[in-house]
Amino acid sequence: MLLGLSESARATTAEEARFRIDYPNSRPRKSRIIALDAAGLEALQEVVRQRSWDGAHFLRYIEAKGATDSLKMLPVDAVLENAEGKRVSLADELDEADVIVMVTTAGASAAAAEVIGNACFVRNKMTTGLVLSSADVSTIDLARTLTAMRPFAAMLVISNGDEYVLEMLSALRV
Repeated sequence: MLLGLSESARATTAEEARFRIDYPNSRPRKSRIIALDAAGLEALQEVVRQRSWDGAHFLRYIEAKGATDSLKMLPVDAVLENAEGKRVSLADELDEADVIVMVTTAGASAAAAEVIGNACFVRNKMTTGLVLSSADVSTIDLARTLTAMRPFAAMLVISNGDEYVLEMLSALRV
């Protein structure tokens, strides 16, 4: 044992290096990134153009889907659209997902976040909310969106630029 070294310094010694795993995570993440509005979709389309995303599905929220045709007031699923324009079920997308990220803009309605958040909650899936803001958005509109999304996202992040979306998704290992 080396005396005088902090726990961090000791963990970086050659002696401790033998315990490190030196290969990448063998199981890629299965991410679902869902745009809740048109501006969120534009930001995601730009991110997709910038690099490839292994195992990630970039989706657009279309509408809530009721439990049955006669019980429309209980949205337990939603209709999403994938990059190819095919409509898919939120429930099907969540079944295999590890990471769920909702992207919206400040001032936009966050009603979709409630549907997605509740669907994730019953499936024990953690969600992240990414709210795109800008200088021309009032603090009242930003606060309204944040307040609406807060109950449905374990982590809620505000971005003042579209370039932050790429950085945030990379940090989440999407």
